[in-house]
Amino acid sequence: MKIALLFRSYGPYHIARLGALRLRHPVVALEHSAVDPDYDWDAIEQKRDARVVSLSKGEGKSNAGASFMANLANELVRFSADVIAIPGYSEPFALAALRVSHALGIPAVLMSDTHAGSARGNFGREILKRQLLPLYQSALVAGSLHAEYLASLGFPEDKIETGFDVVDNQHFANANIGRGANNTPKRYDLPQSYFFCSARFIAKKNLLGLLEAFALYRREHGEGAWDLVLAGDGPLRDAVTRRAAELSVVSNVYFLGQKSYGDLPGAYARAGAFVLASTVDEWGLVVNEAMAAGLPVLVSKGAGCHRDLVDSGVNGFVFDPMNVGELSRLMGVIATSTRRKEMGDASWRIIANWDLDRFATGLVTAAGIAKRSRSRRRLYISSAVAAALSLRV
Repeated sequence: MKIALLFRSYGPYHIARLGALRLRHPVVALEHSAVDPDYDWDAIEQKRDARVVSLSKGEGKSNAGASFMANLANELVRFSADVIAIPGYSEPFALAALRVSHALGIPAVLMSDTHAGSARGNFGREILKRQLLPLYQSALVAGSLHAEYLASLGFPEDKIETGFDVVDNQHFANANIGRGANNTPKRYDLPQSYFFCSARFIAKKNLLGLLEAFALYRREHGEGAWDLVLAGDGPLRDAVTRRAAELSVVSNVYFLGQKSYGDLPGAYARAGAFVLASTVDEWGLVVNEAMAAGLPVLVSKGAGCHRDLVDSGVNGFVFDPMNVGELSRLMGVIATSTRRKEMGDASWRIIANWDLDRFATGLVTAAGIAKRSRSRRRLYISSAVAAALSLRV
């Protein structure tokens, strides 16, 4: 079975999944653009080695014109693709790809990490989704919340597989292997004991809320309290820095800036626990990373991964991102626990079931379903909706 795997732009995470999939079937790696407007990935050499084909010269999400569609069609025909896997149904390039696959009669697999919380219950959007979904023959979604949401839109449950959002666990397990080594943390100039958070500095990551909870935790636990280390960057960097100063915790908050994929395992290496405070997150791959690194985790209910990856009291806790007091209390529980090593080990065991092989297995199964479900029936209304939405800016 020949599989076409399309993403907006390939980064290290996509390349890792591609490698696992290619162990099973021939795959052509296709991307909308070589540059991602949201992530500063430096993966030029890796893309070349992985033979990733860029289909558009545009660098934005909205560039899905005739040139992109023609290039995609040419690649699919040249490769003789049996199935194409398409990331979602919201961005114009993905919908344009769906139009091409339908026109060529190539079955499509929907890859999605949307859940009810991230969809925000927009009624009009839900109607449009229901019109688009018949163009997909199967789906690979992130986890249980995402499968439930897709089924609620009328997609057949027996055509939904899970395992879309995974990372290369071994890459991040290197932090666990090196934990306690004297040379690893020094180059990061990190404090002795700390909570770690890796996130883009944007509103939905709720870093201001995290700071509020951290300040409350510091006041309640005094001199023995842990510090907070933040990795990442974004438009709210100045606001986060100012708020740390206003809360009188700026000397206890360390800003690492944007870390490369290769540097991230070292950034996890000496953390005591990981915190993700997002008000909403489609999944939260940083939680996978932290668990592979052997850390206990504090994960917001807004993160799509919380049900599948967090066993409350076993490898961490789940909290309400709007409840600063709850997060502050749980930070205290984790920092004073004598079971942190045991909880970190539990994280590692749980995340072992969410590895690259799970993605490959899930996508191959979904591709097989799609290929068997191939139909020549023309879906005129669905096609018209896809066409209209793919042309929006």
